[in-house]
Amino acid sequence: MNTLHAPTVNCAICCTEIPLSAALTPEGMAYVAHFCGPACLQRFSARAEHETVPAATPSSESNKTDQAQS
Repeated sequence: MNTLHAPTVNCAICCTEIPLSAALTPEGMAYVAHFCGPACLQRFSARAEHETVPAATPSSESNKTDQAQS
């Protein structure tokens, strides 16, 4: 290993290779993810938020309609 080169990581969204010292690494995650900039971090956050929102089931939607009509 050449000690003259700074360690690098890949952005978790666009796979761009970036120096570890320049990577955005949010805290509080169960795993480590590095991002090349705010745009990729925002895309990751939006995707994570979308995946954690439960989808409405047809039965729950029909119950709401039935209750509204009563």
